[in-house]
Amino acid sequence: MDKLKSIVFGVLFILLSSFLITPQVNAEDFDDLIISEYIEGSSYNKALELYNGSGETIDLSEYTIVNFTNGASQDPEDGTANSLQLEGQLETGKTFVIVNSRAGENLLNKADLSGSSSALNFNGDDAIAIFKNYDESSRSGNVIDSIGKVGEDPGSFWGNEDTKTQDQTLVRDYSIKAGDRNLSDEFTPADEWIAFYKDTFDNLGIHEEVQPPSGEIEDEYIATVDRIVDGDTLHIEDPIMGETTIRFLNMDTPETYHMNNYDESLILEDPDHSQKYHGDQATAYLQELLQPGDEIVLKLGEEPMDTYGRILAEVIRTEDNLNTNLELVRQGYASSYFIWPIGEEETYQQYQNAVQEAINNNRGIWSEDTPLMELPFEFRSRYDDRALYRMVGDSETMQYYLPNDYEEVPVSQRIFFEDEMTALNAGYEPAFDREPIIADARVAPEGSNVLIEGTVTHKVEASGMTNYYVQDDTAGIVVRTGDLNANVGDQIRAAGTTTEYYGMLQIEATSSEVLQENSDQIEPPVISSSQLGEELEAQLAKIEDVEILSVNQYNDYTARDADGEFVIDNDAGFLEVGKTYDSISGVIDYNYNEFKLMPRSESDVQEELPMSTISEVRQAELDTRVNFKGVITAAYYAGGKYNYYVQDDTAGIVVRASEFGGELGDEIQVKARTEEYFGLLQVIPSEDNVEILNEDVGVPEAKVISSTEIDESLEGQLVTVENVTIEPGNQFGDYPAYDKNGSFVIDSVIGDIDTSVTYESITGVLTYNYDEYKLMPRFEKDLVVQESLLGNYLEGEATLTEVTESILEMAEEDGIESAMVLLQKELEAEINTNGNTEQHIKSGIKHIEKSLNKYFNKEQPVELKKIEKELEKLFKRNK
Repeated sequence: MDKLKSIVFGVLFILLSSFLITPQVNAEDFDDLIISEYIEGSSYNKALELYNGSGETIDLSEYTIVNFTNGASQDPEDGTANSLQLEGQLETGKTFVIVNSRAGENLLNKADLSGSSSALNFNGDDAIAIFKNYDESSRSGNVIDSIGKVGEDPGSFWGNEDTKTQDQTLVRDYSIKAGDRNLSDEFTPADEWIAFYKDTFDNLGIHEEVQPPSGEIEDEYIATVDRIVDGDTLHIEDPIMGETTIRFLNMDTPETYHMNNYDESLILEDPDHSQKYHGDQATAYLQELLQPGDEIVLKLGEEPMDTYGRILAEVIRTEDNLNTNLELVRQGYASSYFIWPIGEEETYQQYQNAVQEAINNNRGIWSEDTPLMELPFEFRSRYDDRALYRMVGDSETMQYYLPNDYEEVPVSQRIFFEDEMTALNAGYEPAFDREPIIADARVAPEGSNVLIEGTVTHKVEASGMTNYYVQDDTAGIVVRTGDLNANVGDQIRAAGTTTEYYGMLQIEATSSEVLQENSDQIEPPVISSSQLGEELEAQLAKIEDVEILSVNQYNDYTARDADGEFVIDNDAGFLEVGKTYDSISGVIDYNYNEFKLMPRSESDVQEELPMSTISEVRQAELDTRVNFKGVITAAYYAGGKYNYYVQDDTAGIVVRASEFGGELGDEIQVKARTEEYFGLLQVIPSEDNVEILNEDVGVPEAKVISSTEIDESLEGQLVTVENVTIEPGNQFGDYPAYDKNGSFVIDSVIGDIDTSVTYESITGVLTYNYDEYKLMPRFEKDLVVQESLLGNYLEGEATLTEVTESILEMAEEDGIESAMVLLQKELEAEINTNGNTEQHIKSGIKHIEKSLNKYFNKEQPVELKKIEKELEKLFKRNK
């Protein structure tokens, strides 16, 4: 749990005021500036707070902040030291907040100074110092205060998991009145600093006594139920760790998201209907166990949050201490579901015993009469068209199986592993025969004799030997040998002893051979800098949007992506400081105590991603990185981000992004990877990869279409459907709609729609959800009401002769059928006869329609008189 506490609390930004506040401190106690707060948070959330408690106004122009990067010393030839000279005056008793210019917008608005200086691009392993009268050429001056130890690279941070310089906010203890002026002494943050969770800004802008946070993440929390979402998800009233969604731990109930209702006659034949039926059963049972307002205890798991940001917990009803998770499994409404790490063995056995009890007693999803046709994970894989990828472990035999062989393991013994490396590290052995894999070699004790097969991705000559970077589907490793003549792309087999060379795992090969020349090339997966680590050591990888910050004498380039700074080992020196590259590929190397990306040649560097039309983007394979521009036609807020509908002259697409200032009619440029969200094509760019090119160029004119044209070719575009009638909608805001050619669905996110009128036109963007395309109006003016046929007559402003002329005009423009649909709807709203009103109206409509057909065939004016007579007859019958 300790290792997680600095991660999970970085879910929300709490951006506070940075205007100067006079703290209640005895100013005369300080003889100079001190660093009173240090923030090393998410992405570019980097900030320093200085405090003047000297009793006099300080001229900041005499002071310089220096960032000694990655162990750089005061020797001008040793590493990189980036400096930022300050300006202005700082009154006594006041603070001065300095923020990285790429930090969150609200934080920037509160800063006294923001900038892009590399001095503000510090990470947890960079020492920070304040100098007075600093000489950049000699890296010397009067030291006023410091954080870290200059000349030392601590790895990732100084301190321990409780108080450290990485992924935390540090507030200077109120009792510390003088800075740390010894740059080379040992630095232990806990001696003078109080640690707060990542992205905590509550104390920024004021220096006074603070109370430390409550401590590490609690194992249990008391909460109140707000509402039940489905069988294994609920919302609580007050957020915990910034989150109100609770995903039940250790179990999995059938899904309900794929359809509104099931057909009872199909629950034994169709897996979709079976899934929905049992999902509804689980939801209903949980609603019996827990109601809004109930007090519950949340017992968090080994991993407090899942990849969707939901809290993972066992939910205990406090009134009787009922474990609702376990009860759902025991009663057959859920299957047990464990993904490694599983937590306490006793808890694991409780759930596995409970699921076996449910199976033995034919309860719920295990019923012989109405069994669940697919377990939830099977259903998700099939329905969402995603391959099973987790290895399946058997807790009894301590063996693991390939993902598709999950049925080899009884439900009550299943543990899922993210990959083979995880299963092997957990002590499980493969239950299937296969060729030797590199993952086995990586987890074998050092000095083990191993055999591996893999593809060469890079080779480096060193001291008469060759280091081959080799990888397979499981891992990568360096094979060191002088007896092999292989090239990049060759598949090789090597046997030898595992050893480490300055921390880098390698095989000292005793024998090796080329199995196949020019085998399939390995494509580097896209990673972020934060993923550079031992799990990917020796493997090919690609990092996108890389800015080169600096280079040292060893051709180690300090670079940064959206996750922070990292190092590129580029002895050939073909990178350029100050330049931003779209992507850089290479093998992940380890030397001088850090992991580095090592490009193999200039072909591993892509300077700029080619521009595509949106049509080309839509035709690209999923997970393709694309670069396009288009105009915003609509924007909807959902789930913490905006869905921007963007189109060019060729097509439309959804850009899902945080608010970046874009408005309807703005032309933007986007770089991201294509993906689907329940069938809707979208891209999700980072903050740096969505840019406003031109403001207010104008929203493109909506394309006029009929209902029969609604399909994938128009997804994401602005369209208009004319002459539309609408029926009442469902609880989800979906309205059945009709034009003269057929039916379609309107997804109303703007509120209730009037279904008593006919619309001349309805405009909106075409979206896709719950397996169908839907027209989504943006605002009320997108719905243009058609003028009424009877309205003026009912108000006494028109005669029935004029009504007849209006009917004739509409029939000519939109067709007789459309005119009759509107007329019938208006008559049904106004006419109430003595007798069978419905029959009277139908009869009248039938005669009017007949007269219209005759009129258009022979142009006989007498038919218009007949229409007028039919209308007169209906209104005379009206009570």
